[in-house]
Formats: sequence, structure tokens, C-alpha cells
Amino acid sequence: MTEETLAAGLRLGTVLILEDEALVSLLIEDIVRDLGAQTVHLFGDADEAREAAQTATLDCAILDVMVRGGNSHEIADILDGRGVPFIFSTGSGGDGIPEQHRHRPVVAKPFADDDIRNGLAVALGAHPAP
Repeated sequence: MTEETLAAGLRLGTVLILEDEALVSLLIEDIVRDLGAQTVHLFGDADEAREAAQTATLDCAILDVMVRGGNSHEIADILDGRGVPFIFSTGSGGDGIPEQHRHRPVVAKPFADDDIRNGLAVALGAHPAP
């Protein structure tokens, strides 16, 4: 799937990114903005992300599994409860992902731009899981 086709299949207006590495966070922001995201909420730890996860109108989210001060499990549970699609990114493999979320797309770090695009496409139903 080309980037243009993928972007046409995704409807990204508002995205939550929970990532504690600043450069990685900015890279992901660039990718989602290229896919049409108008509003991007960037957070470096789960405590900061909690309110937005609970109340913001979100099209999707990208959650680093292990973040400053802990992990993204609570944020994943909140998003799941609200029906917000999301993907995980991790440098430590899938072992840190809670059992109830192991069906979610996972992007391994280091990742290529297309890994994020494809993970979002799967999460949003714009293309089938590989």
C-alpha cells in the first residue's frame, strides 16, 4: 500500500502520543501530521496523558509501552474503554503489553515510518493485519 493510498484510508484528526523519548515523539508527530492529523497531544508520561485519554476527542493513539515513571497500561485501558483505537510502540518486545491488549498492533523500536503508518492502518481498520 502506498503512502498516498494509506493516507486516504485513514481519518486522523486528533492523535494522542505517549512517548518519553523526545526525538521519537517528534518523529511520530511528523508521521501522523503527514497522514492528516490536525491536533496532536504529546505526553512523556502516563500521569500527563491521563486527562487527555479520559476526555479529549481522539481518533487514535500511539502508546510507548514503557514510559517515564512506569508504563502505558492505564492509558491503554482508558482508551479501550472509550473505544479509541491505538497501537503500541516498544523497544522491549511484546512481553510488557498487558494480556487484554495483546491483539493490538505493536511497532517495534527502532521503527521505520511505514511501520507506524501500517500499524495505524490496522488499528483503524484501513487495512488488514499482516
